[in-house]
Amino acid sequence: MSRVHRLVIGISEVLAEVNRPNAVFDLKFRKTNGTVSVRTGCTRLQPTQANRLNERKKMNRSGILKCYQPTERKHFDCYIDLIVTFNRMPVNHLM
Repeated sequence: MSRVHRLVIGISEVLAEVNRPNAVFDLKFRKTNGTVSVRTGCTRLQPTQANRLNERKKMNRSGILKCYQPTERKHFDCYIDLIVTFNRMPVNHLM
């Protein structure tokens, strides 16, 4: 019987992937009320050209990832520290 090894992704890799142009990803994260949310086919909410660097600094300071789910036409915020899986891979917040 063979074992299936689950890949683990570091939080720095997650943020690098999210910030790639036109990146589409799946997220599973805990909400502040303790419930778990799963969002598929998400994109990062793109800031305007004029304030792109400023928005990235705010994201790093606040710890909030602003996303958009086109299939549901929903904008949502996700705390970076509460991300459980990214593209179905468990997230290691220490990497």
